Amino acid sequence: MAKKAAKKKTPVTTFDVVGDYSWTNIPKSSGLRDEAPQAFVWSYKMKESQLRSFVSGYMNITDKQSEDTDKFYDNLYKTSGKQTEYIFPYFEDNFRSYANNYADTFSQISQRGAQFLGQPLFETAGGLVEEALVGGASLASGLQSEMVKTLTQKAANATATGAEKLGINQGAELLTGRKGYEFKIPAPGNPADFPGTYAETPKFFQYANTDAAVEINFMLANTITEKDIGMNQKLIENIIEESRPTRNTSIELSFPNIYEVTIPGLRHIRWAALANAAFNLVGARRKVDGRIVPEAYAISLTFQSLTLEPSNFLKKADMS
Repeated sequence: MAKKAAKKKTPVTTFDVVGDYSWTNIPKSSGLRDEAPQAFVWSYKMKESQLRSFVSGYMNITDKQSEDTDKFYDNLYKTSGKQTEYIFPYFEDNFRSYANNYADTFSQISQRGAQFLGQPLFETAGGLVEEALVGGASLASGLQSEMVKTLTQKAANATATGAEKLGINQGAELLTGRKGYEFKIPAPGNPADFPGTYAETPKFFQYANTDAAVEINFMLANTITEKDIGMNQKLIENIIEESRPTRNTSIELSFPNIYEVTIPGLRHIRWAALANAAFNLVGARRKVDGRIVPEAYAISLTFQSLTLEPSNFLKKADMS
């Protein structure tokens, strides 16, 4: 049987800014450029729709391969492979910052809007225990009228009746361990007789993406060699084309590319988006071949991680 022809991989286009572009006065042929700090950025073209990506993401969670954390993150987004490699100079000061947040057990943040089995019971029980053990603060002053007393008594009777129907008294017995416990509303009186309440509960780490974005800033000169203008403009155009959506038809738009970012020895981001990009004109301007060309371009790129960055990524930052 004839073997199936192997699929041809799309060649990766490389923009080696550190080695080939005029971002420094050091000649391009000098070995000193090899010592410059570098940030490696690879762009990937997505090949699934939003709905398809949503379904694939949850299928990836249940996949047996998800036990392999590297494969789990690799399969989180379906792409057609690496499309472009960028090698940028990296001279930033802050390469990483994040916040570790802790909050009460079963908080909305830790659950990320999800419902877990028995959640309504725990939420009801938590509030019930506080009411049962301490009681609520009185809203009435010590100088209430007979009407206030009457209305309060009716409200208390209605609450007690409702509590009985809902089985709250029985639940309170189980939670407090006090047999025959009845849920009651405190009688109006001096507010000082009813102090505030705060039930101390264990606090747990909140799984939220708090990692600061990676910022890359550099300048490209247009005045060192004749080729600089064309090379610099091609680089800028490529970054914009990949990071912006493309209209294919009157109703169809393609997604911007997503990125993988590695700063050797410092940080690795498996999936990132180009959250902010700025291209500024520096110095005097002139028109060349119908285009406005400055003395230099100031480029600022901000890559934001699309996932929580676990400690597993530390080993990925080591490219030695």
